[in-house]
Amino acid sequence: MWVKKFLTKPFVLLFFSAVLSALPLTFSGLFLLSWISFVPLFYVITNNNDDKLRYAVGRGFLFGFIYHVCIYYWFLWFYPLDYASLTKDASVAVVVLAWLGISLVHGALWCIPFVCCHFAKKITNNKCFLSLLTILGVIAAQKITGFGELSFPWTRVSLGQYKATALIQSVAIFGTDGIDIIILAVNALVTLAVISNNKRRIAAFCTAAAIFAVNLGFGLIRLNTTEKSDSLTIMTVQASVEQNEKWSSKGDAICFEKYSSLTKENMKDNVDLILWPESAVPKIYKNAGALKQYKNLSKELDTPLLAGIILRTAEGNTNNAVLIDKNAVNCIYTKRQMVPFGEYMPYKSVLSKLFPMLTELNIVEDDYVSGGDSKIMSVKGGKLGNIICFESIYPDLTRQSVLDGAELMVEVTNDSWLETSPAMYQHLAHGVFRSIENGRYLIRSANSGISAVIDNRGNIKSTLPINKQGVITDTVYFTDKQTFYTKTGDILFPSLSLTALIWLIVLIIKKIKTVNR
Repeated sequence: MWVKKFLTKPFVLLFFSAVLSALPLTFSGLFLLSWISFVPLFYVITNNNDDKLRYAVGRGFLFGFIYHVCIYYWFLWFYPLDYASLTKDASVAVVVLAWLGISLVHGALWCIPFVCCHFAKKITNNKCFLSLLTILGVIAAQKITGFGELSFPWTRVSLGQYKATALIQSVAIFGTDGIDIIILAVNALVTLAVISNNKRRIAAFCTAAAIFAVNLGFGLIRLNTTEKSDSLTIMTVQASVEQNEKWSSKGDAICFEKYSSLTKENMKDNVDLILWPESAVPKIYKNAGALKQYKNLSKELDTPLLAGIILRTAEGNTNNAVLIDKNAVNCIYTKRQMVPFGEYMPYKSVLSKLFPMLTELNIVEDDYVSGGDSKIMSVKGGKLGNIICFESIYPDLTRQSVLDGAELMVEVTNDSWLETSPAMYQHLAHGVFRSIENGRYLIRSANSGISAVIDNRGNIKSTLPINKQGVITDTVYFTDKQTFYTKTGDILFPSLSLTALIWLIVLIIKKIKTVNR
């Protein structure tokens, strides 16, 4: 009896719910778990009538912290931070601070659904309304992580679904918010079934099953349709250069030798575009005109080369994807979203004093300068858009590139920082979602993995595993058709928020009328 009583305590239910909900983001084979793992969370929020705000705050923080600790444990793979010239003790401090610090900050945001429902219960105990409020609170907690100088919107409820492409095609309509809401809605309905009487239980289960089935059915139909026009044969090169080697005094020569050798050894007559990843050229060039050896390589192979190159401008250092065609630099895309603590120091005046070791993490001494637009590139067969590494976790950046005319997307990235951690696969998963959202092929060119070709339905056509030297040669397709999501953006969350507001007003009016009788 005491065991049952212990297991049904709110903090125990929330602990297990947080752990189970985090598992699919590390083990993608457990993707179906996400469709039921949030049930204990909804149960605690909707079925608990404690009247103290501190309980709501504490429970929200407990769930959020455990959930993110279980997801962000990949920060441990950063140790040791040799490339930043940090001692082992300093490396431990930085890694633990990053892991627990970001888990604390992002975890605290999960107080939002708990606190909202706490105040809503003073007006109504309507389980359906509280469930909707919980869903909106979770989405809000996720979205807030994308704002400010500490912007890092890495974690999504649906991220572990990336291999189950039939279940996530709805992001082409409502974006990643949409599939997150669908998953949470199924969890909420299962919870309502658990706590309801027989008739309502059947209705809730049937509704949950119907939502799941309709979402799956739409996905299966969409997977059997496609839009293609002109094709492009690409070769992406993965040289797996070690970080310490890359950023050494001879790093530029080492990288050029490895990348050019792999390129020449695997070059085929039908290749239309060669791709080298982010920071494949680690030397900081003062201007694109100095890229003589890369121009010569493009000329020798008679094929355009798109490579990740760092340039120094009047404003500062920039991280770029540069299109080189024989003797000319045709276009330069500059990264729009920088990595906090990697490419710039957020809240520099404060954090550099509190944690001076953090200033050593930037690749260069000065902060990077961000670009301002999508810089669509013209290549054989169509228009190409770029995102660089960290930018793939921001849906709006890829969407803007497509709105600006991109018919094919390229992501150059340097994920060697992530070693062999689960973050490698989570980063790849973000690319899958960007592809489906906008109906575009996405080529992922990574320094040490995971390089991949993803089709416009999110299917991973070909990959190079982590730390394997090699190339991918594949045919990709342009398309100029825009998805509903590309045209409208994230409209589901604000629409449901407006619905919840109207519903709340109606409930308040009803309560006032009841009190006045």
